[in-house]
Amino acid sequence: MTNNVYFRYKEHPGDLFRSTELIKLPNPDEDLESFLIQFLNNYQSDQRIAYLNDLYKLEDEQFYDEIPQEGSSSDLPYKSNQEIKSEILLLENKLINEAF
Repeated sequence: MTNNVYFRYKEHPGDLFRSTELIKLPNPDEDLESFLIQFLNNYQSDQRIAYLNDLYKLEDEQFYDEIPQEGSSSDLPYKSNQEIKSEILLLENKLINEAF
């Protein structure tokens, strides 16, 4: 049985993603995006988030189609699916640690 933990900001961070209401503490293992939105400074303008999204897109393209679509994120230096997954895990861990 898990206990739910709720929190509220004493001082609102001042962006549109975060709420001033009582919020359930997100688990980074189950909902990474919600966790990063709540606790990563400058989530909206962080270039690493955009880069991570590009990696996710590239991974999806390679999973569904061996040849990336024209106009896709194929300019990234990763060629194999394993390299992409490794970079995603590395970046996610850095972001999680920074958010903690």
